[in-house]
Amino acid sequence: MILTDNQVDRISSDGLIHDAQRLKELQALPLYRKIMITQTRITEWYHHWKGNVFVSFSGGKDSTVLLHLVRSMYPDVPAVFSNTGLEYPELQKFVKTFDNVEVLYPKMRFPDVIGQYGYPLIGKEVSEAIYYARRITPPLRQKQPGPPRRRLEMLGLREDSKNVSTKESNSRATDSRERERERVRPWENWRRRCLLGDGGEDVSWGGAGHADFSGNSMFNKKKWLPIAECLPVPISMYCCNVMKKQPMSKYSRANKSYPIIGTMAEESRMRKQAWIRQGCNAYTGKIHSQPLSFWTEQDILSYIKLFEIEICSIYGDINIVDKKGNIVETEEAGMPEGCKWQCSGCQRSGCIYCAYGAHSEKGETRFQRLAKTHPRQYEYCMGGGQWADNPAYDPTASMKPDEMGWINWNPKKIWVPSKEGLGMGEVFKMCNDIMGYEMYRWE
Repeated sequence: MILTDNQVDRISSDGLIHDAQRLKELQALPLYRKIMITQTRITEWYHHWKGNVFVSFSGGKDSTVLLHLVRSMYPDVPAVFSNTGLEYPELQKFVKTFDNVEVLYPKMRFPDVIGQYGYPLIGKEVSEAIYYARRITPPLRQKQPGPPRRRLEMLGLREDSKNVSTKESNSRATDSRERERERVRPWENWRRRCLLGDGGEDVSWGGAGHADFSGNSMFNKKKWLPIAECLPVPISMYCCNVMKKQPMSKYSRANKSYPIIGTMAEESRMRKQAWIRQGCNAYTGKIHSQPLSFWTEQDILSYIKLFEIEICSIYGDINIVDKKGNIVETEEAGMPEGCKWQCSGCQRSGCIYCAYGAHSEKGETRFQRLAKTHPRQYEYCMGGGQWADNPAYDPTASMKPDEMGWINWNPKKIWVPSKEGLGMGEVFKMCNDIMGYEMYRWE
């Protein structure tokens, strides 16, 4: 189905036509239509909060495009930059070239965050699952996902939404939270489904009646079970919360102002699901606007070229490349078939020490490039590190597999940053040894 202009224009935060198919249709629209829809979302957000809004500005190309769009409509909207100390030096200088930018600072330093919570490895969803699954004692507050649910994910046993009946999943009248509670059942029901047959008789793993959801479940993280069980390194997703989200949230509350964020649904499954739940503008829950949600990386680069926007120097030049990555010189008005826009420098401007997604990079990785462009930061990232006592070590904890097959993560010593550096080189080496292949490339 192709959306008409009227249908596109009415896509809003009403939640009535937000699903994966609609997102795909929006992502396929031409850039000029996307600009119009984004401007409408920004206008709605601005007037709803009577102008008490701000742009969450990282200095990256996405947030630079967002700031250009917002200020082309409302020039007085402030930008807020969370200076974590983890950005490229060039990016920090670039942010200073803009007017009306408020600079925030986190309460904790990055090495302290890693030492207390853990390293950001693999991806945000995986590191979150590992962090909770490794807990020996379930949390008292069950608002946060405790060990049973996360251990099921790590073991490849958590049911996907595909197991919900077609009638239920297609029913627009069914509340989304009710569907989520049906998909993610309490631990008691999960234990019965995994260990007992329909007749209530005990069955062994792999026997008749064993509920095995390890196939294509979107929640399956079994691939990373060796890392979760064997790597003597703390892993968590808390760095983003502490370094970026908490300062922004504090600013928002103090100023009674509401953020406009430049994230896109194509960047991760979590962001795609967030758009499906709430659309571009979320007026309840985690209140924020993401008017670029249905844009793609190619849209961002096209917008930069079209409006001749200056972006940070770390990206290099924006060129047209073919499928093999070779630069194409063309006089054509449109994009030649099989070609795309690509930056000659960094493809992303996130925290320079963040390892999220680095294991899947092809060609020269971000850390190999960092060694050439910023050797001092590279040495601090890869060097240093030390063995320290594990504050969560429990000498009474069982080290035998439980009924699910889970083995408690309970090392006496763990690898943490030192004064000399973060020690990520040793972390990467241990990951490669455990997984049995070159998972990370950094040298």
